Amino acid sequence: MEYRDIIEEESSMCRIDMDSILEYDISSFILQAIFDCCYDGLIITDENLFIRKVNIMAVKILGIKEETIYTTYLNEILREDVLQSVMLTGESKFSQDCSFHINGTRIRCVINLVPVKLRGRIIGLVVAIRDTRNLHKMVNNVVGYKASFTFDDVITGSENVKAIIRLAKKAAKTNCNVLIEGKSGTGKEVFAQSIHNYSSRSRGPFVAVNCAAIPRELVESELFGYEKGAFTGASKGGNPGKFELAEGGTIFLDEIGELPLDVQSKLLRVLDNLKIVRVGGNYEKPIDVRVIAATNRILKDEIANKNFRSDLYYRLNVMNIHLLPLKDRRQDIELLAQYFVNRLNIKNPSEPKYIDSSYVQKLNQHSFEGNIRELRNIVERSYYLCEGNMITEKYFMERNHRNETRLDQSSVKKILPMETVEEQCIRDALEYCSGNVMKVSELLKIGKATVYRKIDRYGIDLSLYHSE
Repeated sequence: MEYRDIIEEESSMCRIDMDSILEYDISSFILQAIFDCCYDGLIITDENLFIRKVNIMAVKILGIKEETIYTTYLNEILREDVLQSVMLTGESKFSQDCSFHINGTRIRCVINLVPVKLRGRIIGLVVAIRDTRNLHKMVNNVVGYKASFTFDDVITGSENVKAIIRLAKKAAKTNCNVLIEGKSGTGKEVFAQSIHNYSSRSRGPFVAVNCAAIPRELVESELFGYEKGAFTGASKGGNPGKFELAEGGTIFLDEIGELPLDVQSKLLRVLDNLKIVRVGGNYEKPIDVRVIAATNRILKDEIANKNFRSDLYYRLNVMNIHLLPLKDRRQDIELLAQYFVNRLNIKNPSEPKYIDSSYVQKLNQHSFEGNIRELRNIVERSYYLCEGNMITEKYFMERNHRNETRLDQSSVKKILPMETVEEQCIRDALEYCSGNVMKVSELLKIGKATVYRKIDRYGIDLSLYHSE
């Protein structure tokens, strides 16, 4: 081979090597770009759990400088049993609720852990991290924790109601707690959603909780969440409560008067320091949540009857909005009825219907104990019963005929108020158990403290039932 051929061959080899190097560098940049554009934070360690690689999102979630994290062992900041379990067994773990400890701060995350294996030996670990705040936003979008009503949806011609709206708008611009009082059907949730949408938190979640619908034993875990293994049947990874899901937004506690006293004290603490502790946990997590509460009870009466804490009442009642019953805003009856008919016409455009003046007259004569909710139900029923295109008084009478028939029956006279029945039940149980409150508690399947509270409420002399 001539010298020139040798030079050309070597040059060709050099070009191939240079191309390979350039191709390698480009691939490296592409991999780094993919690594950094991941929605989750990513951490890669060696077999000793020394952190070798992180992406931008991991640095952002953990709030730690990149140069600092590259001098850290993973088990120094993630003190969880699951970490050792993966390294010992080689089994991947997914959707683990864990906490990172960074500079004295606890950061709760959901993580996936996957071991890297080479010839059957674990040579490292890949950890995907998702901030629970981002996770909760996704959950809220899927579940639908959003407020749909605004103040424009409040139909009224009443100056008193307009004054209430102005007050509610002022309350919305603050970050203080709001208590909405009003009878059932007056639109408490409409106002709560409107306040949220008018506030700076409108982009955040609106989480509504019906305190009366949650079983007593589940109220605390429903509101504040629970840690893994907190009780029998608890989810292995724990579960966030409604306060955590409402992070950055508003939590609406409807029927607040139904909360058990023990939960009331814990809610008061949350309102005071804006921190929650999950059931079974010992870590106080700061929260950024605006609280709106509502009730159809008269809470001052509940305080007098020792069913509601006075300190919680004053903590919630920073801004008070009292909604008027429909009987005190009768000028709105026709407006609301027309609004409901228009909405029904949109759903049924082929056969639009209208309200006759005789029907409006009947509406104005009705008491509306169920307020706007009752009005809506009456109008909707009349709409579908109406065979023509004009809703007259005939359809209002037809709707209430059965109820009027029942009210005329003599059997109504035998119906007693609930409190009377409850008092008699307590007295009968005390007599049967010879005044033994513990036995009464077991017989009626209510707490001993509840029995004593009802004895005080009805002014029952306990000494009359003790056997001699």
